[in-house]
Amino acid sequence: MEISVHNIEFSYNGAPVLKNVRCEIGTGDFMAVVGPNGSGKSTLIKCMNGILRPRKGTVYISSENIREKTLREIAKKMAYVPQNKAGDSPVSVFDSVLLGRKPYINWKPSQSDIDITTNVIARLKLDHIAMKDINKLSGGQQQNVFIARALAQQPGILLLDEPTSNLDLKHTVRIMDTLKNLCKQGLTVIVALHDINLAMRYASRIMMLKEGEIYACGGREIVTEERLERLYDIKVRLIKNNGCFHVIPESSIENQD
Repeated sequence: MEISVHNIEFSYNGAPVLKNVRCEIGTGDFMAVVGPNGSGKSTLIKCMNGILRPRKGTVYISSENIREKTLREIAKKMAYVPQNKAGDSPVSVFDSVLLGRKPYINWKPSQSDIDITTNVIARLKLDHIAMKDINKLSGGQQQNVFIARALAQQPGILLLDEPTSNLDLKHTVRIMDTLKNLCKQGLTVIVALHDINLAMRYASRIMMLKEGEIYACGGREIVTEERLERLYDIKVRLIKNNGCFHVIPESSIENQD
């Protein structure tokens, strides 16, 4: 499923956050949105999902204007994984994932809802913790549950806001591997990231945001030392190793023995 963003503008209390943002993201793309803090990454993700209504511009899902859709209708096409933690109330992993079926449930979950939830839990290999309280899980396990809940919506597009924040290296890799595999299965994934190295390793396309505007957008070839230095206002080096490029701040290079 494809998504088109047409000239989006958004402001908080009169202060512009997004300015004339325009992009096309195709079916099965893995788009990473990167940029400094405050550049508008999270706001753009929320505008795409209809959580925030832009002051100007339109978002289309497969040529359908989301302004003409209810949030319930949008939720059947596009799922959102925010930066959040589990709540204080005890709830099992199974019941948390079942919440992803909310757009389809009228009175109570059907057998189909139960089956889809069970299949998603198995797909993400969460069977062994299905009856555990989500509040008792590690951050990495919780993030996998949130992704499973989103997949239970059966979306064509998956939006994630900083899904690896506060995770250790092991769980970061597992989450990103999961997202990459979902893309291979035809899901369109759009993720806001702080880590440019993760973006280059996993994403097929990269959008650079600076002060609410698209600074550059395209494949990995758009990532150059000059662009990164202007984007983040820091000197960097691009180092190639085993066919992969890595971004290293110049200060780190200078401090090496």
